Amino acid sequence: MRTLFIGDLHGCAAEFAALLATLDCRPSRDYLLLTGDAFSRGPDPLGVWEQIRAHRAAMVMGNHEARLLKQLQARRDGQPPKVKWPDQQYTLEQLEPVWEEVCDWLADLPLFIETVDFVLVHAGINPEKGLAGTSRDEFLAIRTWPPAKGITGLRWHDFYQPGGKLLVFGHDAPGGLVLKRRPDGRPYLVGLDSGCIYGKELSAYILEEERLVQVPASQQEGSRWLAGNDA
Repeated sequence: MRTLFIGDLHGCAAEFAALLATLDCRPSRDYLLLTGDAFSRGPDPLGVWEQIRAHRAAMVMGNHEARLLKQLQARRDGQPPKVKWPDQQYTLEQLEPVWEEVCDWLADLPLFIETVDFVLVHAGINPEKGLAGTSRDEFLAIRTWPPAKGITGLRWHDFYQPGGKLLVFGHDAPGGLVLKRRPDGRPYLVGLDSGCIYGKELSAYILEEERLVQVPASQQEGSRWLAGNDA
C-alpha cells in the first residue's frame, strides 16, 4: 500500500482527477490523504466531493472547511448561512445535492492525522510548543512566525525543529511548494499547497518513494473569486 498526500484542491476537480490518474491511485491499494481546503473558491466542489468519496480519501480540517461546516450547520438548524464572499455562496449551491452528507463528513474531520510515519496538518504547528501545544486556530491558519497579519514574512516552518516523523501541510499557497530535508537527505517537512487555484500546479507526495508529483492547472476559473477574498 502506498501513502499519497495531495495539497489544497479548492474545487479544482479536473486537476484532482488528472493527478489521481497520473498517480494511478487505487482505493484498494493506496491510502489517500488531503491537506484540507478542498471545496471553496474553485469551479467544481461537487466534483471534488465525488472523487473524495470514490477514493475513500481522508482529510484534515482546513480553515475553509471550518467555515463551510458552520454554514451547513446553520442550515441544519434552520438558520440562513452567513456568507461573506461570492465563492462561498457558489460552493453552497454546488454542494446542494449532498449538503447533509458533506456536513456530517466535515463534522468528523480531525485537526491532524498522526501515524508512526507522519503527521498531517492543514496549516502547520506551533514551532515552539509542538504538536501537543498547537491551538485550533494555529492548526487551521498559522502561516508567519512570529504570528502577524498578512501573508508576508518568515514562516512557522523556518523555526521548526524536525522530529522523527515527516510533517505534511498545506494552506500556504503564497509560500509555494516546500520540501525540507535532513542532512542525510531524508525529507522531514513537505508543504503541498502549490497554488492550483491560482493557475499554478496541484501537487502530491508519495511517502514510500519520497517523491513529488505535479500536474498543471488546466484552467483559472477559480481566480474570478480571489479579488478581495480572504485566506
